[in-house]
Amino acid sequence: MYKILILAYLIGTDPVITQQNFEMQGWYKTMQECQSNLLKQHPDQTYEVMREFVEDTNFKFDWLVAGCTNEETGEKYMVFPDYPNGKPQELEGLEFELQDLVI
Repeated sequence: MYKILILAYLIGTDPVITQQNFEMQGWYKTMQECQSNLLKQHPDQTYEVMREFVEDTNFKFDWLVAGCTNEETGEKYMVFPDYPNGKPQELEGLEFELQDLVI
C-alpha cells in the first residue's frame, strides 16, 4: 500500500531544526494511483494535496518535499516545490534530498 508523506518546516524559522514529516490521510493500492492524487493541480497551478496541507496547518508550515511511498518495498516518488518568486530567505543555500523524507 502507498501513502503520501510531506516533509515540511515551520515558516519563518530554521527549516533544519523545525522540519517534520506529516502523513496525509488515505492509502493507495498502486504507485500510479498515489501519484495521480499527489500531482492533481488546483486551477492556480498549485498541487491540491500540498495546498490542503498548508491550509490545514493554518499556514504555519510550508512543504519542502512530498512523495508517495511504500513502506514494504521502499519505493518512493518525490516532488519538490517551485519558487517562481525566489526561495524564502530561510531556505537560501539549503537543498533537501530524497533521504530527508523518512518512511
